[in-house]
Amino acid sequence: MTCTTRSDGPLASLLSPKSKWPAETVAEFLNETRFPIRIASVGAKGYPQITSLWFVFQESRFFCCTQPQSLVCRQIRANARVGFEIAANEPPYFGISGQGDARVVTGDPKALLNTLTDRFLEGRDPKLKAWLLSRSATEAIIEVEPERITSWDFRKRMSAATSKR
Repeated sequence: MTCTTRSDGPLASLLSPKSKWPAETVAEFLNETRFPIRIASVGAKGYPQITSLWFVFQESRFFCCTQPQSLVCRQIRANARVGFEIAANEPPYFGISGQGDARVVTGDPKALLNTLTDRFLEGRDPKLKAWLLSRSATEAIIEVEPERITSWDFRKRMSAATSKR
């Protein structure tokens, strides 16, 4: 499952005019990164709750798996508006962020979960993969449809600072 785009495609229409990267670079980043998506859902008291999940980006939407009774699923069912970020944890910083609408979708999550474990485990930890796949019948699919995406990239600006470590 990969994201492909042209500069005039659906991904381009989601990009903020201030985005550092063009649509092709965003698509490449989303296909190649192994950073999780951080989804900020809204809690009952109106405060954001951030949850990190493995994801794939296809058809201009993010797809993740988690347990249906998880806090993020409960919050998305109550309020579909979310923020998200996929970014490096260590300097130099770069990544994407945005806002969108999320929903918990019905369907068989086994194929998606298999794709996610292949992508993020990259052949490591077969016991974890087997355990995760053994729970596929109890997983839920979260779909995030972005309204806006932007990117930033401080690698050039921060290269001198990070090379001194």
